[in-house]
Amino acid sequence: MQRNDILDDFDFGESPYFEENSGEVVAKFYSAMEAEVAAARLRSEGIPCFLANSASQSMLPHLQLLVRLHVRPQDVERARVLLAEAAIDTNDPPDVRKYKLVLTALAVLIGLFLAVLLARAVF
Repeated sequence: MQRNDILDDFDFGESPYFEENSGEVVAKFYSAMEAEVAAARLRSEGIPCFLANSASQSMLPHLQLLVRLHVRPQDVERARVLLAEAAIDTNDPPDVRKYKLVLTALAVLIGLFLAVLLARAVF
């Protein structure tokens, strides 16, 4: 079985997929695991890729080295689209805003109810 992971000393001249110095960075990761998942996603879609600095990052994790994901120049746009599909959307969906308003109103009503109970207990 052929290995797909390539270490930092990758030689472009030996690969049938990459010409010398032709790999372009499409993503950077702080986590080697995230980089491996992204590379696996691209490989599953038939895009040859490799990771740079993965060995350095695993040997020196305290330095917070970036792991870079490289693809061929002709695959850059397609790779970015595939990686963007898997990105986590951190914006709140519109429905969540309505629930936040309802929860705030409910908290105010509970606060008023507790204030009335406290006032009745004191007097």
